[in-house]
Amino acid sequence: MKLTPAVRVTAAIALVLLLAGAALLWLAATTPWHTDSSAYFADLRKLRATLYFGQPDAEAFKAATVRFGALQTQYATRKWLYADLAYASFSLGACTAVVAGLTMRFGARLLRTQKNAVVVLGVTLLALIATLAGLAADPLHRFYREQLPEWSDTLEIPLAGALVAMIPIATITLLLVLPPLIFRRRASGPLLVFTRPPHWPSIAANAVYALPLAFAVFLLTSFASRGGWALAPAGLMLLWLFLNGRALWIAPKGEAA
Repeated sequence: MKLTPAVRVTAAIALVLLLAGAALLWLAATTPWHTDSSAYFADLRKLRATLYFGQPDAEAFKAATVRFGALQTQYATRKWLYADLAYASFSLGACTAVVAGLTMRFGARLLRTQKNAVVVLGVTLLALIATLAGLAADPLHRFYREQLPEWSDTLEIPLAGALVAMIPIATITLLLVLPPLIFRRRASGPLLVFTRPPHWPSIAANAVYALPLAFAVFLLTSFASRGGWALAPAGLMLLWLFLNGRALWIAPKGEAA
């Protein structure tokens, strides 16, 4: 175990992210919920009165939901943005600390293809769980932050949508991760390889994994969203999984590690 420059840089990034998370969490705690709480709750009482002291129809509930959303925008502060960024900073900082520990332990071997099924499938499971948690976090955070109207089924539908969205995400992920572990177990090479003779396997692998890699980057850059604390780490893990699967298809069999 050596404190190489890579370990020092990774550890420094982890420390910066954790400190940034602490600062952002303090900002979130000291920022009020609304720019003008008295005016917000006065408008909210008027809105509720139109529903609870009359005979509203479906159109009235629809209009009230739109008005409720407008009130959220009108009186919003950056409290929850600070909170979401803080949570994402903490989760990314923890992931970076893990990477620093792995770099200290394994060094340059982390930049080569991984063929251990237990490791790859374990990371796959964690990535899928984190993706589901991130998708479900958006409506859950809005619910607990009282940003959803109590008269609307706006919590159940997004949660069901998150579960439905996981079906193609999990299926595609497994189709990209499992086959190279099965059919390319003897292959070994650098993780960030892009092409090598013969070039047609490289072209095919790069084409197949291009959109999944873009999806992983998209998740990684969604750290400012309500579910970013889970989606960003999920993107980081999926990025490694897809790079590893792509590299296994490109790498020649029997290359020395």
